[in-house]
Amino acid sequence: MINTAGWDYYLKQDPVDKIRCASNLLYTPLVNPEGTIMCMHYDETSEYQKENTRLTKELVDFFFAREVQHIKLFQEYPWAPKILDIDLENRKVFIEWNKETLNDIVYTDGRDLNQECPTWKDQLFAILKDIVDSGHYKMALYPHCFFIDNNGKLKTFDFYSCISHEERYLEKSKIEGMLGQGSRTRFDEVTDNGLIDFEMFFKRTLSTHVKWPEDPFPEFYKRLFND
Repeated sequence: MINTAGWDYYLKQDPVDKIRCASNLLYTPLVNPEGTIMCMHYDETSEYQKENTRLTKELVDFFFAREVQHIKLFQEYPWAPKILDIDLENRKVFIEWNKETLNDIVYTDGRDLNQECPTWKDQLFAILKDIVDSGHYKMALYPHCFFIDNNGKLKTFDFYSCISHEERYLEKSKIEGMLGQGSRTRFDEVTDNGLIDFEMFFKRTLSTHVKWPEDPFPEFYKRLFND
């Protein structure tokens, strides 16, 4: 078992306020001093999640199981971080890491994603295509859900946000506790009779919501779905 004593929180940069804040509403991301390992600790009692008062053990258990399921499922793809350990009892997933996410590049003055990873758009589309072709969607597509490894390859994480095409519909009540204030409207727009349509949610995420430099996602949407 890997000891996380002395590890630091990973905090993303808010693109508007330029302050560091929690990167998600579910787990506690811990990074070792060398910046080579991240621990995703699914712990509803963590100080990291103190502002999310709606977290419950049931909700965290639900998403931890999804994280483990999908990170294992995609492990053989080159864009999936290598699993270093999974501690089922303590709900921890350890993955390879490389100091920072694309959030730290995109929202830091003086840094340029095109310079630091010239092929990022091609790599990003390839990741999306692999996931869709595998029969899944991945909702977590913000810059803080990706990092560049030591070989200049883009990798994505936060696999708790994956859902299969067949699963598609999910009861909104199951995930209420992890919906951010700013995202509630987006979920409401694709909810009918209490069921979220995640195919519709994913397509809207690509076509209108998620924003990166040069805004490549609307074009990705057209290429993936021929719309």
